[in-house]
Parts: sequence; C-alpha cells; structure tokens
Amino acid sequence: MPRRLEVIARAHDALAPVYDASLASNPVATWMRQELWLHYEHAFPPNSRLLDFAAGTGADALHLAEQGHSVLAIDVSAGMIDELRRRANRRGLSLDSRVLAAEHLGRLQAGTFDGALAAFAGLNTIDNLACLSKNLARMLRPRGRVIVHALNAFCLWEMLNGLLHGRWPQPRHEHTPIGDEIVSHRYYDPFVLWREAFARDFRLRQVYALSVLAAPTWLRRAPRLTPLVLRLDGRLGRIWPNAGDFFVMDLEKR
Repeated sequence: MPRRLEVIARAHDALAPVYDASLASNPVATWMRQELWLHYEHAFPPNSRLLDFAAGTGADALHLAEQGHSVLAIDVSAGMIDELRRRANRRGLSLDSRVLAAEHLGRLQAGTFDGALAAFAGLNTIDNLACLSKNLARMLRPRGRVIVHALNAFCLWEMLNGLLHGRWPQPRHEHTPIGDEIVSHRYYDPFVLWREAFARDFRLRQVYALSVLAAPTWLRRAPRLTPLVLRLDGRLGRIWPNAGDFFVMDLEKR
C-alpha cells in the first residue's frame, strides 16, 4: 500500500472508536446526514444495489441497508470497517464490507451497481479522481447515480468567522491532524471538480452546498435559532453551491 494510503488508514483506525460520537455532538453534521438520507431516498430506486466507496463506520451504508437496499461498503481503514461490522451485528443487518481503498476499485470484482456514494469528505482524500470516475462508470448500470458529499474550496461562514476575529481570509488548510497523523485533504469547487474529473463519464444532475451559514459553534451558542438557520442554509446552498463547508454533487452515468 502506498505510504499516503497507509497514513490515511492509520489515522482513521485511531479515529474509528470515537468517530460516531464526535459527529453526534455536532448539530450541523447531524443535519447534513439527514439531508443526505433524504437525497438518497429520492435518488436510488427501492431495492437498489449500492456501493459506498468511503464508508467509514457505516452510517450511510447501514441506513440504506435498513431501507432495503443491498450495500457493499468499502474503506481504506480496517478500524472503520471493524466498527461498521460491529454496528451491523448489533442491528441484525447483513452487509457486505471490505477493507479496500477507493483508488483500488479497479481490483473489485463485485458485479454491477445501481448507484454509488461517498460522504463526509471521503472524496477529499482520494487520489486520481478521473480514474475513480472511470472505475465507477464501469461498475454502474446505465443511468446509475453517484452522490458525493465533499469539502468545498470556499466556506462562507469560515470566512466570516475569520473576519470577526480579525483574520484575513486564507485558503482552507489542506493538512489535517487526525490522531498522530497528518492527513492531506484536497478542497474542490464542485463545478471545476465535475468538469476536470467526472464530466467524461457522468452528467451533472444537481449540486448544492450544505453549511453555508450553519457553523457548529454558532449553533451551539444560539440553539433556539438552529431551525431558522438551517432552513436559511438549505435555501442559500441551492443559490450558492460553492460557498458551503460541504457540497453535494449528484451525477448520472452517461
């Protein structure tokens, strides 16, 4: 395994036991997860066969399995996959899961899928997205859907927060400490990402931002305003897709 993937795997192995709890304590992450689940419900037909290619501890994969879909979940981190399997066992779910980096999808012999997904910045750590696009297109049925939830190159609330604290806006940090490791994250403008990596194999159905104004620290300080802020955020994200902490990109195989 290349050293970069080893670093990512070790970092997420260490993170795995506390990952779910850390997201559960973040009101914006909880809201984004619910928004993603609504999107999946509309995008994937009943009883679809789906590939989660950055599954982590399996929040999305397990939810989709509970909805009647057949899911193959992969992740580069053995620790994350172990957590996913424990959660599946506790919930009595049958789920195919494997330790595999998304960069190695070409090695996966698993038949065809109706759709694929990756959420919560999994895409931002994957190398050679044009190759990923080619592999996904090969594995998907005609008009198969890919839904990715990834970190944006620009975040409005992050910029505003910096200005409020007297800091001039800077590019988003590409090196994130996770445990004892430093993991590189690439940040993307969704439209540039589609044109440069996915346009040959997929058409762009929809893109929108999440967490344009909804900053976790702001919502914790003013919980009564949370419903209003999240409604406003949902509307702004459709108007300004490349201004949120995250974006959601919905692709359809050509």
